[in-house]
Amino acid sequence: MKKNHLAAPGLEDLPREILFQILVPLPVVSILRCTAVCKDWNSLIRSSDFVSHHRRSNASNRPSLLLRRCGEAPDSGEIEEEFTLYPDPGRLSSSSSIEISSPFRANSDDPRRLRVFGSLHGLICLCDNYKIYAYIIYVWNPLLQRFIELPRPTLTYRNMGNRLYLESTGERPRRRDLENVNYLFVVLGFGYDSRRDDYKVVRIVYPQSAKPPPRAEVYTLKERCWRGIDYAERVLKSCDVPEIWSQCFVDGTIYWPAKVGSKLNYILAFHVSDERFSRIELPKELAGAGEPKRISISETKVTGLLTVMYRTASSYEILVKKGLGSAEDSWVRFCSIARVRYSRQVVVGLWRDEKVLLELIWEDGLTGSLELGEDDELCFYDCKTHEIERLGLPGMGLRNRGAAYAADYTASLVLLEPEFGAVPC
Repeated sequence: MKKNHLAAPGLEDLPREILFQILVPLPVVSILRCTAVCKDWNSLIRSSDFVSHHRRSNASNRPSLLLRRCGEAPDSGEIEEEFTLYPDPGRLSSSSSIEISSPFRANSDDPRRLRVFGSLHGLICLCDNYKIYAYIIYVWNPLLQRFIELPRPTLTYRNMGNRLYLESTGERPRRRDLENVNYLFVVLGFGYDSRRDDYKVVRIVYPQSAKPPPRAEVYTLKERCWRGIDYAERVLKSCDVPEIWSQCFVDGTIYWPAKVGSKLNYILAFHVSDERFSRIELPKELAGAGEPKRISISETKVTGLLTVMYRTASSYEILVKKGLGSAEDSWVRFCSIARVRYSRQVVVGLWRDEKVLLELIWEDGLTGSLELGEDDELCFYDCKTHEIERLGLPGMGLRNRGAAYAADYTASLVLLEPEFGAVPC
């Protein structure tokens, strides 16, 4: 007579709560392999609950450093592009780096036309022909090798300008027609909506003429569509974002340097969850002081605060904003970096342990002219000791039209969820 035996429980029979505890701490690559164990595991890992839990659990981990170098090669003069991930930013070296292959190519032959404009939660946002058309936008998770190509925006030359009409006629435009051409200037931002656990790309369109007024639209990854932002014109009409390659996302808000008239004396803010714009005053030393200063903004990796950086004749100044109010006296000086002799330094980004990542671009000591770039290098500047640590890493190519990019990077499973509609690269 045969005895009935219960089948021994397997991994696929573990309760959901136990699976969460086992899988969440694993590296992203290992979790992806677990999707092949069984259908239940695959469904669990691709669920929004699991992806969000994994992102929150890893938020406190030390992020990697992501660098995009894009510039002319010193030997050949050809334009080269590379994405490099440094898992241990405290010990930057080529031996610890990971090369990432980008699947995207600019429509032109120049990769510098394809610009990175944001990085958040393991996602990288890129735009082809940024600031002119800004029609082609990608959201990419490089470790998952999955991406989304956003649909064509709704604010185009057809409804905010007339350049397309001139181009479509095939005729040489007359001078009086050229005077009526309405060129557009486009600004982009990327942020996270914590209320809806969603990601948004905001697009601001500034016509060069007074009419029509500037307008804005937002794309939400879960809704998969562009829609206009109500009541944006009032703020945007009085606060222009200049042609400076700088935006950041801090504590639920996207920020850009902004100006009124010819003076850089504001920061434009977009509150991602509420989808509304506001203005923040810059400190007294920048607000309306003589000639406009070229400033950039970022999130400090030291304190998680909004940061303003600008260059003077003898130094690079870095300020941070304490609190989210509009009072200008809430800005405090983070550090001042004196100029290194025979070099021009560019702040690539701020890092933890009160360090600043610099690119030193060496000059000819006799003529003061910039050299070809074979000696340009990345360095750490210690804000406490005021010492420069040479890292033995090549520069970013920042002299070549600003297509280089640096950001902290935390691996995530975002875009694995079916509702985003991402596809493999």
